[in-house]
Parts: sequence; C-alpha cells; structure tokens
Amino acid sequence: MKKLGKLLINPEKLMKNEELISLRGGTNCACMYANHEWCMTGTASSGEVCHEMCIAAGCNGSWLYGGY
Repeated sequence: MKKLGKLLINPEKLMKNEELISLRGGTNCACMYANHEWCMTGTASSGEVCHEMCIAAGCNGSWLYGGY
C-alpha cells in the first residue's frame, strides 16, 4: 500500500448533519405543514434539534419529537 503525502477530501462525499444524527441514533422527529401534510421525518438527538431540522427543511407547521 502506498503512503500519500497529502489527504484529499471530496466535498461531495461529506455527510450532512442529518445523516450523522441518524448514524448516532436518536428519537423520531417529524414535521407537519399547517394543513397536516407531512413535510419531513427523520431522527434527532433532542427536541431542540428536531425543531431546528424542521426549520431547515422549510416546514412552517408543528413538529413532533418522541415515540409516535
């Protein structure tokens, strides 16, 4: 195996925050538009993170965190 003098990082291969959270584990997180249509579901480490994920996804309604 050859040793490389430099480490190259491909920005296209970097994991997004949501992907890291799902790897780490957490609790169900879901966001809903005001008309009760689902906007986003995923896994979050806390209720605050769930709320931030909903805002980042552009959801403008309510959010649920926990076992549902």
